[in-house]
Amino acid sequence: MQRFVHFILVLSLMSLSCQTVYNLVQPPVEPTLSDNPTVPATPPVSPPDQLTDIRERLRELGGVPCEEADGFTCVTLTVPLDHFDPANSETIDVVFAIAPATGERKGMFVQAFPGGPGGEGIPYASRDYFSSSIWRSYDIVFFDQRGIGLSSPLECKTTYAEYFVDYFNEDDTLGEEGYDTPQEQQAAIEDARSFVDECIAEIGIAPEKLQFFTTDQVAEDIESFRQAIGDDNFMLYGVSYGTSVAQTYARSYPQHLSGLILDGTIDMTLSGEESAASQREGFNTVLMEVFQACDADQECSFLFDGSSQDAYDRLAQKLAEGPITYDYLFPGDRKVEHIFTLHMLEYTVAYQLYWIEGRMEMLRALAAAQEGNLIPMARLFFDVATIDPATGEYVGDPDFSDTMLYVVWCGDDVFFSGTTEERIAQIMQEIQKQTGLIPRIDIYPELSCPYWPHAPVHQASREPLKAPGVPTLVLNATLDPATPFNEGKAVFENLENGYHLYVDGGMHGTYGWGYSCPDDYIEDFLVNGNLPDRREIVCDWGEAVLGQ
Repeated sequence: MQRFVHFILVLSLMSLSCQTVYNLVQPPVEPTLSDNPTVPATPPVSPPDQLTDIRERLRELGGVPCEEADGFTCVTLTVPLDHFDPANSETIDVVFAIAPATGERKGMFVQAFPGGPGGEGIPYASRDYFSSSIWRSYDIVFFDQRGIGLSSPLECKTTYAEYFVDYFNEDDTLGEEGYDTPQEQQAAIEDARSFVDECIAEIGIAPEKLQFFTTDQVAEDIESFRQAIGDDNFMLYGVSYGTSVAQTYARSYPQHLSGLILDGTIDMTLSGEESAASQREGFNTVLMEVFQACDADQECSFLFDGSSQDAYDRLAQKLAEGPITYDYLFPGDRKVEHIFTLHMLEYTVAYQLYWIEGRMEMLRALAAAQEGNLIPMARLFFDVATIDPATGEYVGDPDFSDTMLYVVWCGDDVFFSGTTEERIAQIMQEIQKQTGLIPRIDIYPELSCPYWPHAPVHQASREPLKAPGVPTLVLNATLDPATPFNEGKAVFENLENGYHLYVDGGMHGTYGWGYSCPDDYIEDFLVNGNLPDRREIVCDWGEAVLGQ
């Protein structure tokens, strides 16, 4: 499944886009403290040069009401296409959305919000993710990063839609599941090459300009915005892929950060293939934990004839032998015949692992499939894959750029070193390690990446983030499949002034779900300048696997 790692990364946006606009109302849950020694609270230093009110500055910058974000002012900045080459005079427009503080202003709270990469930020701009004390004190800032949404978008929708749907409809009945024959391998390589060529042609951009849409340039756009506003420093929050943006900014400009919050944290010291392996372990670990939790729960285990894991394995084995044909019912007794494939099952199950309630939805659908009813699982598939069940056509998420997912990810990360052919061969060797039905969720290094003209050729090691002088809160969960716990833990352990707040269980993303931990710690940090009194704190969410 050569493209599954990318399709998984698309889902990173899900953790926050599915949050209710208002913080979830839940009974307060008190945190539990780890055995780590206490540390003194070290509030951020008050910035010497901050505006008292941002409104006049927004007017000077030509700010207008945002059409996609009520109560926000949109500012379009013209920035260098290449921040790192003063001789390159080309520019690009990047749009930021700002909701000014309603009380005494402490500065800006900038959201490196998009997941993926590829997620737009401005359509999700809202004060309602935050407590009133935060938006009284801070200007809330969202943005569409370059190449996405309002910021000079790049798109190859037609090419991607065909590539995506073809992946799901693949029928791998030759040999073992996976690319285990020379014919399958060569076909996969040709598909990847054709996808890149056709996508670039559809975008209509000079291929050499794709290199200017990667994360290092996005971080520089944030710095351009800070300079345009005129603040000396600000607070920065990153979630999922946004933690890559936030960490990249923190590497270059720690002196301009009064604080950093990383939620669902990516370890940027990993290579592309190491990141894929980390995600593969993360998804499969969470899946097994979900099966074990179900089998230990009376109500959940009652749904199955035997264990939930056995039910999954039997269905996967049947699909590996060939697609299952079924009728999808519509109002008026209209039927449309569809097939359900192993790729569809793995994608759907992986998607549902992102959040607690989704896991139980998946288990109920799996129980129905055990009884011969594929409709509940098919409904989940059509929903998460954004495919129209009436036509089988890919609809897509209007607030997500599938194109930029590839442009950013294949430009940021290295998948092995060497020539294009050498990297392709090494990726295919890695794919061969995952033929068969175990691991249950396959995640490979992306086969198309070596064909992108801006893809790095050699491994470039990144030093761990230190963030000197920047108090940093790392939010984490032991059952986060997409940004596995060990990655956030590794980032925390290398910070000069880091704090680790994590859920035993949980999901992808922990802030803003209505739990006092970590929400209260973040509010206290932002509003009062107080940091946790211990370096590591375990947040107790109660039943944090299936949410029952």
